[in-house]
Amino acid sequence: MDIDEFIKIFRESFDELNEEISPSTKFKELEYWTSMQALLLIAHVDDTLGFVFSADNIRGSESIEDLYRIYQNA
Repeated sequence: MDIDEFIKIFRESFDELNEEISPSTKFKELEYWTSMQALLLIAHVDDTLGFVFSADNIRGSESIEDLYRIYQNA
């Protein structure tokens, strides 16, 4: 899976996301980012990719690319 496919999965975890996102997007600065959104992202990635981000993974990441690297290195 490449980063563009990962971004698509990331975007799908939001009900509404009008902002442009890229690998360097600091996802915690997105308008709709909340602790609930973090849980929705974790669940969506698990359902789609069979990979579960930990709370530490989310807390320790700044960009979408950081999350992608964690997934790639698992």
